[in-house]
Amino acid sequence: MRSLRFRLIFNNLLPVLIILPLVGILIIYLLETQGVVASVSRDLNQQAILVADTAGLQDDIWVDRKSAQTFLSRISPRLSARVMLLDTGGRMLVSSDPADEGLIGKILFRGQYQSAEELERKAAKTPPETDEVVVPVVRPDGLLLGFVRMDNPLSTIYQQSLQLRQVTIWVVVVGVFLGILLGWLLSRDLSTQLQTATQAVTRLATGQSLDLLDDAKKPQEIARLYQAFNTLTTRLKNLEENRKRLLANLVHEIGRPLGSLQSAVQALSGGAVKDRELRTDLLEGMSGELHRLDHLVGELANLHNELAGTLTLNREPVAVGEWLQKITEIYGQEAKNKGLQWECLIPSDLPVVNLDADQLTLAVQNLISNAIRYTPAGEKVSVLCGISEDELIISVMDTGPGIAVEEQQRIFEPFTRGSSARRFSQGMGLGLTIAREMIEAHGGRIELISDIGKGSEFRLILPVKKT
Repeated sequence: MRSLRFRLIFNNLLPVLIILPLVGILIIYLLETQGVVASVSRDLNQQAILVADTAGLQDDIWVDRKSAQTFLSRISPRLSARVMLLDTGGRMLVSSDPADEGLIGKILFRGQYQSAEELERKAAKTPPETDEVVVPVVRPDGLLLGFVRMDNPLSTIYQQSLQLRQVTIWVVVVGVFLGILLGWLLSRDLSTQLQTATQAVTRLATGQSLDLLDDAKKPQEIARLYQAFNTLTTRLKNLEENRKRLLANLVHEIGRPLGSLQSAVQALSGGAVKDRELRTDLLEGMSGELHRLDHLVGELANLHNELAGTLTLNREPVAVGEWLQKITEIYGQEAKNKGLQWECLIPSDLPVVNLDADQLTLAVQNLISNAIRYTPAGEKVSVLCGISEDELIISVMDTGPGIAVEEQQRIFEPFTRGSSARRFSQGMGLGLTIAREMIEAHGGRIELISDIGKGSEFRLILPVKKT
């Protein structure tokens, strides 16, 4: 019973084993006791009793063979069986069948006969299984005149019922066999499908392959199991691809600033420290590279918290205007140094809102940094902020290359860059992912409006909880 296949076969077979034999027995019982057999049996007994009663009123037929033959000729057409008149010794006097001429005078009955009342009671209970019915003919004064013998036509019917019983038994046996066969075939198919899923999970667990399972034309439960496995496999494939991208990006993103830092250290060690202007430039460059490394570490830390489910917010009352002003001052100079047009419109009457300033600062910085990075010189980058009903909206717009419609959802996935962004080597592809997670953690959302060749607009929309 620990085998799923055996349990399925047993479940399919159990109704057949219980219901089919019972139905067969019921059919046989109805045919033998309540159906045609019983009906014909009762009719035959009643006919025999009727003939006996009629013959008991005619004494001449028991002493005159011709009268007896005339009597049978008159009543036999109304009867369904062959009729014989026997004397008190059981010898045949006459028969309704001319073929019995050679039996006249021979003893055909020596058994114990029953009265008409007993025959009626017996016929009402069970059908006879004998080949004949013999009823005594008694005169009204009680004198036995002879017997009426009628061949039992039920003998053939009873034999047919026996054959029917055998056929029913065979039907039951064949039904049970077919139930076992069908149950085995169905269970084998289901067992094979489950084994396929088990083998696929085993291969997945041992790192052999990440192949998808075909869930077409499968039972609903198996199809859902295959779909769940395929979802898991697809997710694992994505995680594996993201892991490879992460390692590749880490090598690139960490290697470049480390190389710059090493070059600066070597220059300082080689005497550049004596040149005040050169030393200042080198230190500023080192500070910039360290800032990039710190930003990279922050992105990785936030990604780790997101994957581990440990991202928590430390909400505090924040004056939104002053907070955004500090963020944009740094990037305004960077945009001008790149030759971009810079626009920053931050109203002075923005409210004080409960939020995690550190987390949201990283989200806003990522959006502004991306806008500056991917916008060509001479184009424009704008940062706008405002209140709409109960929502704080921070918009970062640029007039850069824009993002294709088919890429606008995918760029929020980790390590994914748009086609226009692939021309630039900087970045891990985590900025938009982290920005979206930070905004959603605050109960807000991020929206993107972009057209190829016309630029992009990212909107950070936060519910306002004024203090």
